Amino acid sequence: MRPLGGKCCFLLLLLVAELLPGSSGGNNPRYEKFLNQHRDDPRSSFHGRYCDGLMRSRGLTKPECKEANTFIHGSKRRIRAVCGQGGVPSGQLQRSRQPFRVTTCTLRGGSTRPPCEYKENTSPRYIVIGCEDGWPVHYDESQIVTTV
Repeated sequence: MRPLGGKCCFLLLLLVAELLPGSSGGNNPRYEKFLNQHRDDPRSSFHGRYCDGLMRSRGLTKPECKEANTFIHGSKRRIRAVCGQGGVPSGQLQRSRQPFRVTTCTLRGGSTRPPCEYKENTSPRYIVIGCEDGWPVHYDESQIVTTV
């Protein structure tokens, strides 16, 4: 039997590094929930009913209609960068240095009981997010880009 070679040790090291807490978003349920609730890139097509379709497909209409939700149209890498060099501190949160294209879906009418109908607003905005160990886990708000 041959002793473990350098390649095997390297592969074992990679496996251990992948399993360490915070080393991968794949084992971070809060990050995965954040992505499901707030990332849509590229922007999905629902034939003129973007918010209604996306909110339903993401499970944000049961048991009640969520009153408002924002979807960020940006890559995972770009969004995650806001937790590091791509963001600036904003209290306990991070604000993006660059604007993102975002769509905010707001419930029409006063009832939160399905069927849910939403109106949409798409614009470039700075995003403000909460981070945990370098991973986005909470969408707080977005700030409209204004020109001077």
